[in-house]
Amino acid sequence: MLSGVLIIVAMLAILIGALMTQLSSAFQLSRIAATRVATEATVNSAVELGIENLQNSSVPPVCVRDGRGPWYLTLNGKPAAVTQTCNAIVPDLATSLVSGSFTVDGMHETLSGINDFVVGDQSGRLRAYAFGTSNLRWSINAGGAITAAGFAWPDEDNPGHASLLVPNAGTRPTCGGHCVTLYDQSAGTPSYQCDMPAGGTVTATPAAELSPSGYQPNFPGYAFFGDSSGLISVYDADTTLNCPVLAQQTDLSGGAIVGQPLVFTGIVTTKQGSTTSVADIFVVTSNAVNTWLEHWKYTETDGSSGVLAAISNLPLVVGGTAVVSRPNLPVLNLNTKISQVVAGRSGALEIVTINASKNSPTYTMASGPTGTAPSNVTRAPFWCVCPGGDLIGVGSTSGALQLLNSSLSVQWTYPGQAPINTTPVADSNGDWYFGADDGYVHDVEMPASGSQLFQAAKFGPGGQIQSSPVEAGCSTGPCMYFGSSTSGAYFVLLGKTRVSDLRACISATPDCAGAPNPRLWARVTVGPPSVVGGMGISVQGWSYYSPP
Repeated sequence: MLSGVLIIVAMLAILIGALMTQLSSAFQLSRIAATRVATEATVNSAVELGIENLQNSSVPPVCVRDGRGPWYLTLNGKPAAVTQTCNAIVPDLATSLVSGSFTVDGMHETLSGINDFVVGDQSGRLRAYAFGTSNLRWSINAGGAITAAGFAWPDEDNPGHASLLVPNAGTRPTCGGHCVTLYDQSAGTPSYQCDMPAGGTVTATPAAELSPSGYQPNFPGYAFFGDSSGLISVYDADTTLNCPVLAQQTDLSGGAIVGQPLVFTGIVTTKQGSTTSVADIFVVTSNAVNTWLEHWKYTETDGSSGVLAAISNLPLVVGGTAVVSRPNLPVLNLNTKISQVVAGRSGALEIVTINASKNSPTYTMASGPTGTAPSNVTRAPFWCVCPGGDLIGVGSTSGALQLLNSSLSVQWTYPGQAPINTTPVADSNGDWYFGADDGYVHDVEMPASGSQLFQAAKFGPGGQIQSSPVEAGCSTGPCMYFGSSTSGAYFVLLGKTRVSDLRACISATPDCAGAPNPRLWARVTVGPPSVVGGMGISVQGWSYYSPP
């Protein structure tokens, strides 16, 4: 019996010990849970503080530089910090304008009181939208597919009016399948004036004469353009004369004219009572093997017909099937240097310059730095007079975008996947935009460190984007237009809406060094209530996490 009692006592001792251990563990777990709840409550409140500050602070225009905060609070006797980083930009408005096939670039027309985005599609329909809105101002039928971006300049003889030149493939007899059509434009719908036939498809924007400061143009109202057959044409865009052809000549190389001609006021001379006036014309020509910069002169002498004459031919190193940027045109003065960058299909790059003489309006041309971009460049580079210095953006069908300086050294790269068949463009903040075959325009920014560009946003209607973005500043930020080969034209207005990542921890410093777990991560969209769910905030997700 004694042994039985001892066994019972031993068992009670074991049970009491186990019970005491369980109670101790329970109390310990309760304390841990209470501590965790207090920590969670504190970091929750820190994130809420961050959201409140995001709703009530100004928004930096560049996402990668948007690091508002940190912010601090003390709760439950614990200090907390919350930091913010921008994850993406969300457009305030992204909307389809019209269906159709858009494969050539539009233009931003800003003259004679006009502020329009003008673009044409492959059906031959030309449309204008009040810039910064989706409001259609007018629509006309050009009679054939639009083949290049248009060009407009003030009508010298009709104040308040503009002359609008539109390259197209019209089938009417006066066009002959390839021409530039002149429209007279004022506040309303442009009116057709005449056709200026070409020798082949006009794939480059037409031009008018540019004059150095202090000089008057020798040939106001004349239109200059080139085409895929290599024909250089000069027309008098005077509607009262029905746009007569003044001179046409085939370029020296027999290659296509691949960029907008540059036309400058030349020397005027008087001899034996007759006055001779000159315009200097520079065109980039390219065939399947080689590319050249050519210098021509258009000359008129009183009482005589105009004459186009070749002056010189500068071979370039980029190979064949080239494209050329629109010129970087400062205020044109004597002693001005005008630069363009030429890109061959292989990816070879070369800067060419046209130099205006110090003493008279005469011009010379020269080649400059050379470099290399990704291969398969199909659309013109973009020369940006950017904050911090000039940059040249080049896209390729490999999907890569490169930003190079004016010495053609690569500064930043974006390793995209979808082919780029558009010209990139930069805004005043230094953000870059390009359309790709994945159906989106991508918004990329220079990183805080490193050489890889950061993608801040993408937007689009689907289909291959082949009508390059046209960007300018609007009321709330950048806005742009572009077009898809299958899904129509599109308008995007950027503003103050951002996707931000918030990270909170128990710490008196924002680096969270030595902070206990758990910490809190949240991704939130903050912007105007009209854009973000009627309340101005949307929480996309959140998580407690334990970083190493």
